[in-house]
Amino acid sequence: AQLSNALGQPVTIGSVGATIYPRLAVNLGTVAIGQPERIAVETLSVGTDFRALLSRRIEHASLNLSGARIELPLPEFAFTSGATDPSAGAPVEIVSIDEIVLRDVEIVSGGRTLRGDVELVPQGTGVTVRRVSLTADGTTIEITGRISDLAGPAGELTVKAAALDFDQLLAFVSDFSAAAVPVAAAPAPTQPSAANPAMNLVVALAADRATMGGLTLEALSGSARVTPAGVTLEPIGFGLFGGRYDGSLAVSLGATPDFRLLAMLSGIDMAAATAFAGSPDTITGRLAGRIDLEGNAADMTSARGTVSIDITDGTVKNLGLVQTIVVATSGRGGLGQAAAGGSRDEPFTRMGGTLSIARGTATTNDLKLESRDLLLALAGTVRLDASAMNLKGQVQLSEALSQQAGRDLVRYTQDQGRVTLPATITGPAASPRVGIDVGSLARRALTNKANEEAQKAVKKGLGGLLGR
Repeated sequence: AQLSNALGQPVTIGSVGATIYPRLAVNLGTVAIGQPERIAVETLSVGTDFRALLSRRIEHASLNLSGARIELPLPEFAFTSGATDPSAGAPVEIVSIDEIVLRDVEIVSGGRTLRGDVELVPQGTGVTVRRVSLTADGTTIEITGRISDLAGPAGELTVKAAALDFDQLLAFVSDFSAAAVPVAAAPAPTQPSAANPAMNLVVALAADRATMGGLTLEALSGSARVTPAGVTLEPIGFGLFGGRYDGSLAVSLGATPDFRLLAMLSGIDMAAATAFAGSPDTITGRLAGRIDLEGNAADMTSARGTVSIDITDGTVKNLGLVQTIVVATSGRGGLGQAAAGGSRDEPFTRMGGTLSIARGTATTNDLKLESRDLLLALAGTVRLDASAMNLKGQVQLSEALSQQAGRDLVRYTQDQGRVTLPATITGPAASPRVGIDVGSLARRALTNKANEEAQKAVKKGLGGLLGR
């Protein structure tokens, strides 16, 4: 009865014993707390000061639990700070509890289980988390901080780990949230009250290594806020594919979680990134950029938003731009066949543009590729799974390569003194098809020829006038 009164929850005890060394303690066996039962304990030792016990009072007690099983969410505790014995003849009165120590404890939420040790100090309606060490699937996390209200719960925690699995963590939190506020029983959202506070946990995160959706993140640090609406990571930073990610990520909780992603990227290894995305050997280089996306976390094809990219010092595999130009212009006084030899990989110094993302497709109007030999400007669409591209624009050869072209090719295709050709890129990213639009090439040749004849006529006319 005293424990029930002190905790604000029903308590049942299977056996009772006592020890006097090193501290006077009552040892309880097979203890169950809560209705329905949320905490089951093999052994619960309640230690107290001997002098207070002579007055039938337990003050500054320490509760040591061994072999405990805790199911989240916890019941609403009401730790007492003074005498609250409802019966005048109670043999022992629990006045205060200074600490709760759990050893070999299992914490269960939605069928998921964490194991470890917990040290708590009750304070009013909350607790100070002196130390929590939990292990799941071989990964251990250390937690400290304060829960100001267990009923929410609400508070601030610090989580440190050598390795952290975000997928499991989000699933655990989602199960916890669903159990705390059953969807079927929950009416329209109401304002939190003292009797029904909202979950509001702020968690400082630090991990040497973390995983999320198959991604490996290095040196992760940031802050997470957990509410009934979802989990927000802001700010959050980590190493990714040899580069750096800095930004924010918000994920709603529930059966169909939505996400919002804002991030700045720098130094990303494109070879590693495209291999992870399922399109190896397509592009190399280092990526910097900005991401602004939202969608359904369970279906990434729902993602929509914008992505700005700037990739430097890389290669587009198997593109073969120069070779295609050589073949297309070989009958028009074009480039020497020597330029067509060697690898079909296309090195570049910079490739960048802005992509609009929707329904699994990226659309761009300003994609550019710059290299020593050419400048390629394109517009069109690319499937995010790299299965198809449909890009159209123009390729302009460098001054050095234009000088190697035949006189007629420069004469009839030049733009600002450089050979400029209409180009298309289609097909999958692994084996792109480059085409030179011969029809557009002919139209450009006719236009340049007409301009040339017009200039000759003007010069001839002026010459005749001046001669008179």
